[in-house]
Amino acid sequence: MSDLLVERDGAVLRLTINREERRNALNDAVLTGMAEAIQDPGDSRVVLVASAGERIFCAGADLAVMSNDSTGLEQHEARGGVARLLDAMRASPLPIVGRVQGLCLAGGVGVAMGCDVLIASDAAAFGLPEVDRGLWPFMVSALLARHVSPKIAMDLMLSGRRMPAAEAQAVGLTSRVVPAADLDREVEELVSALAAKAPVAVRMGKAAYNAAQEMTLGPALAAMQAQLSLLTQTADAAEGVAAFFEKRSPRWTGR
Repeated sequence: MSDLLVERDGAVLRLTINREERRNALNDAVLTGMAEAIQDPGDSRVVLVASAGERIFCAGADLAVMSNDSTGLEQHEARGGVARLLDAMRASPLPIVGRVQGLCLAGGVGVAMGCDVLIASDAAAFGLPEVDRGLWPFMVSALLARHVSPKIAMDLMLSGRRMPAAEAQAVGLTSRVVPAADLDREVEELVSALAAKAPVAVRMGKAAYNAAQEMTLGPALAAMQAQLSLLTQTADAAEGVAAFFEKRSPRWTGR
C-alpha cells in the first residue's frame, strides 16, 4: 500500500500520510509525493493534508534514513525534502488545510505549520523532541518564530516538551481546536467552504499575504494597494460585487 494516498475528490485534493505502522513518519516517498501533488493540483481548489489512524498525525522524519548506507551528501540532499515540501506549500495558489488528530512531532510540526489553516483535535499535542536525540529542528525553526513568539519557540526547541492542543491554539500554532468527535465534520465543512470561495481572490490573496510577511510596513502597504487594484479588474471581482447587489450566489469563473 502506498505511503501517501493522493485523492482528487471534486474540488478537494486530499493528501493522506499512510504510514500508521511507522507513526506516519516522513520518508522520501511522502515528502516528494506531497510536493509533486501540491505543485500539480489539477482542477482542485483546496488541499487537505491529513494522516492515517487516530493517535499520531506525524512523528517527524523517519530516523531510519539517517542510519542507512547512503553517503553523507545523499543523506543531506534527502533531508532537503522537508524544505522542498514547505516551499511547495507556501508557493501553492490553493489554500491548504491541515487536520491534526493526534501527536504531531518534529518535522510533522513543520508540515502542520506549512498549512494555511490548521484544525486540531483537543486530543492532539505538539512537540519538538530533537534535542533529546542530540539533534535540532533546524528547518522547523525557520517557520516556528513566524507563528509563535521567540520565547515560546525556544521553549519548545530547548525543552522538547509536548504542548497540548489548547495551549498550541493559545500561542498561535493552530487555527482551531475542536472536540475529537467533531474533527472530521469541522474539517469537511471548512474545505467545502474554501472550495466555494472566489479562486482568483484566494490565489492572489494568499500570494500577497506571504509576500507582505517579508516586507517592512511601508513597502507592504504599497504592494497591497497595487494588488487590490489588480484584483478589482478581474471578472470574479465584478461577479462578486454584482451578486452582492443582486442578492444571489456568485458564479465564479476563476478569471
